[in-house]
This record gives sequence, structure tokens and C-alpha cells, in this order.
Amino acid sequence: MLREVLEYLEPRPGQVFIDGTLGGGGYTLALADAVGKDGHVLGIDLDKTAIEQVARLIANAKLANVSLYNDNFKNIDKIYKEFLKKGQGKALYGIVFDLGLSSAQLANPSRGFSFQLDAPLNMSFAHTRIDTDEGRMNTDITTEYIINNSREYELERILREYGEERFARQIAKKIAVSRRDKKIKTTKELVEIIKQAVPGAYRHGRIHPATRTFQALRIATNDELGSLSTALDAAVKILSPRGRIAVVSYHSLEDRIVKRFFKRESKGCICPPKAPACVCNHKLTLKIITKKIVKPSEEEIKINPRARSAKLRVAERV
Repeated sequence: MLREVLEYLEPRPGQVFIDGTLGGGGYTLALADAVGKDGHVLGIDLDKTAIEQVARLIANAKLANVSLYNDNFKNIDKIYKEFLKKGQGKALYGIVFDLGLSSAQLANPSRGFSFQLDAPLNMSFAHTRIDTDEGRMNTDITTEYIINNSREYELERILREYGEERFARQIAKKIAVSRRDKKIKTTKELVEIIKQAVPGAYRHGRIHPATRTFQALRIATNDELGSLSTALDAAVKILSPRGRIAVVSYHSLEDRIVKRFFKRESKGCICPPKAPACVCNHKLTLKIITKKIVKPSEEEIKINPRARSAKLRVAERV
């Protein structure tokens, strides 16, 4: 939805923008062209491969108005402050988040994002590390770790909440039984387990039976929903007045977070309706620009069928 995003962000020469989800660099390069040599674009991506690929494009195009950051977009406020320290103290006119997986990530057989390719079960955008409760050791969190170490009820919760999978209980139970014999290590192994767990009609339905499970596991592996909520809060704090934030989401969980955030931030009071008086001290920060979601054109869907589920929402800082 590049055309629609640019129409809503309205980039002008000399302005500063942030592309919070760099991917293949489409938004970043288009914004860099629009803001010209006196403007600047910050591109953020947790995927080091994406950073390296876009860096080559920037070098080939000899662009001097783009800075790339290999980081999680939830740190967008810290990244912008780092940029300001370099002496480029200009107002931030817009931010775009395109929350979909890039074609390169889906097509890479080593990443494990696609259920159509046999690959190691590692759907992480980067190798994320967490501390144990005891604080004594660090563990690589991959999809394989979640699949083989989560309790059955936790797996069911992940599939139900993050994938909205109607057969979450059956799939979680089948995973728990299968891993007793040996660890589940590849996408192919997981797909076969899912097929065995669901009814025949579901296996041959409109969508692949592993679609929702893979979505849920990817979200859990990367804490995508938590990162999105943090990024939205941070984005509003650094946007300049009349600066705009555009978010392209691809499933209901993401869109619901964006919709609720925009709605909350477009109100001056968020106290419960029955509260006798306002005690929240909440201040209105956004004006919603897109009253309804904006969907891709039929022309774009024909060129890129994956765009059919895209939903764009835009708000403006007040």
C-alpha cells in the first residue's frame, strides 16, 4: 500500500520520517526520494539481513539522507533521540509501520516462516535472548524452544489467542504427544502433526490448516503484539504536531490494537463511563484521519495477492 501511505503521510522536501519496519526498503526509498537531500529517513528493522540488503540499495543509489538501525521498532523513541544527538534536530513529520512479513523472509528456506518450505523451526526476526527467573543463564528463544518446552495448556493459549485457531486444543495435545518420542525441529514435522490433529474437512479447507498455528507461533516467538503496543506509545511521544502515523496491519489482532490505540488517544478522558468525575488526567494526542480502514486497490491485489488482507489506519498528532 505504498501509494496510499504516501498520500496520507504527504512527505515534503526537507522533512524527517521514520520507517519502523524497513523490510525490503520500499517505503524508506520512496520517502527518501520525496524529502530530498535536505530531509532524512530513518529505517528500522530487527532483521539484520533486511538492513544489509537495503544498505546495498542505498549505496547503489548514492543516497545520503537515509540512516538504518538494526533494532526492534519498540525502541523507536530511543532511536530517534540517538538521531537527534547527531545534530539533525528537525521535527518528525511521519512514521510508517508495515507489520507484514517481507517476501524475502517468507521465501528464505532457512527462516522457518513458511509452512510451504521445510526449514528449522526458528521464526524469530532476530535471535532474542531472555533471562531465566533465577537470572543465572540466557536461553535462545526460538519457535522450536516454544514448541518443545511449553506446557500443553500454554501452547493451546498461544494458538487460541494469537492464531484464533479453532482447533487449538487438539493441535496442542497432538504436539505434546508427538514431542514425547522426539523433539519437533522442522516446519515439515510440525505441519504433519497439525494435519493429523485437525478434522479432514479442515485439512482441505480454503486456507492451509497450518496457517493460524504458524501465525500464532511467530507472534509468540517475537512478542509482536507487545512490541506493537510499545511502539505505538513511543511513536506518539516523538511525533511533531500535525505529524502523522500510518500503520498497515494484516490480521485482526494487530488491527484491533491499532484501532483501540487510535481511539483511546483521540479522547481527552478515558475514565469508565460510570465514573462521577474524570480522574485519569489523560490528554488527547491524536486525531483519527481514516475513519474506516483503507484497503489495497484491486490492481495491487492482482500484482501482489498477499496484499489482500492489508488494512491501513492513519492518525495525526495534535
